[in-house]
Amino acid sequence: MIKKRTTAAAAILLIAFQSCKPEPYGKIGDDYSLTEGITGTWELQTVLQTDETQPVPEVIDISDFFVSDPMVMSFDYVSSSYTVDNPGAGGNIFGNSGSFAYDNLEFPSGVSVYTDLGDTLMMSLTQMVRSIDTRMGFRVSRQRCDELNISYDYDFNRQ
Repeated sequence: MIKKRTTAAAAILLIAFQSCKPEPYGKIGDDYSLTEGITGTWELQTVLQTDETQPVPEVIDISDFFVSDPMVMSFDYVSSSYTVDNPGAGGNIFGNSGSFAYDNLEFPSGVSVYTDLGDTLMMSLTQMVRSIDTRMGFRVSRQRCDELNISYDYDFNRQ
């Protein structure tokens, strides 16, 4: 008799706990594309140079050289093209225009830029590029003798 009461009580408690579960949340909002957000105009804000040959990589902020007359770039996701609206004070490694491609359309972590100068830059994305984001960043790494030598982090703000 005690066993039947315990089993009945457990069943009632189980039903009570299941009825107290909150309803699942609905969709909070639209998903943002991780690739289409690059469309727009971007102004260079900072440039960091990292000496990768040191045991503890040394980082130097070289933004003052670049942002006195900041580079401005415009990207168009649909045509996979970009233009450099203002090359800025620093060396313009991006040329005047070109095309670009992500390494992975679902979860991009890098982008290749094909400049009008005939150069190809393979860069890591340092920040997401969704349509709601106001910042975008690239890391350009340079190698010498097949070893990572130096890298530059370019940080842009959406205009």
